[in-house]
Amino acid sequence: MKTIFTLLCSLILMNSIAQVDNQLYNQRFNAAKANYEHEIDGNNESVTILTDVIYNAIPDGYHVTYTTSFIGKSIEDVDNKMNTKMDQLVEKVKELKLARKDVRLDVVALDPVFDFQLGDSAAPIGYKVTENITFNIKSNAVMGRLSQICLEFGIYDLINAQAYLLDIQPIYDTLNAKTVELLNDKKKLCTDVGISLNSGEPSIVKTKEVYYPSERYLKSYLTNATLYKHHLTQNSTLGMQRTVDVDNYYDLNLKDADYVYNSGADCPVIQVYFRLVYTHRKVPTEDEIREKVTKELEEKQAKQEKQIYVVDENGTLKKVEF
Repeated sequence: MKTIFTLLCSLILMNSIAQVDNQLYNQRFNAAKANYEHEIDGNNESVTILTDVIYNAIPDGYHVTYTTSFIGKSIEDVDNKMNTKMDQLVEKVKELKLARKDVRLDVVALDPVFDFQLGDSAAPIGYKVTENITFNIKSNAVMGRLSQICLEFGIYDLINAQAYLLDIQPIYDTLNAKTVELLNDKKKLCTDVGISLNSGEPSIVKTKEVYYPSERYLKSYLTNATLYKHHLTQNSTLGMQRTVDVDNYYDLNLKDADYVYNSGADCPVIQVYFRLVYTHRKVPTEDEIREKVTKELEEKQAKQEKQIYVVDENGTLKKVEF
């Protein structure tokens, strides 16, 4: 008897565990299913089809901008220092196959410098010029060497890194053709399972987005781990704590797309995203409309013809009049 009781307890326990496991599985499955986006959803009355395509475009180039400053006792002194250093820098970056036209120099500020202890004269004791240097490079592969060259010239502060495409229209044309091709494949699937798309009213909604690689990610190519002692002439604040905060260059989840161009790209890319939402709604014919109206009238008439009877205290059946 004791053995039978133990066996029954074990069976009950195993059944309880199985039920708990099944409930947990169902909860996880339902939670995951809630995040699904239906690619095809519909019936014989209406059908909605989603088509998503991503193009990972390799940039035609990058604009990388640094800033630096020069201080002198006179404007001529500052100008000479700036021109001498910039001429040497332009000459140095030729080893990266950067021509003079690939280096843009912009003077963004000219500020007087005053003595901390002002005397009778309020005249400045010097001048400070702030200049931005923008390099037009064709490949991110040279970013590391460019950073080294700038450091050699005492240029520490990177302020911008931006990828660009010279002509995006061919990519749009490719994505347009691909979304239509995939949509036709999905429409064929609908007809293969018995959903008619021959008659009705089709409608489409097309959306597009362009995602450029994160500027923070591109700048991380140029960030050097060494702690440099900035000169007082530099426009920067020096902190003793270094924080690593780097983005990835993919913004879109590639698994959500029907098709991805250049899915194996291993460099920062410009992502072009196309979505086409196709909806097909069935439009009833005149015969179907007439049949529906007739049926509704018959049902309404049948309801009106219903009669209700009650039995009184004497057992007599009486009709209820409305």
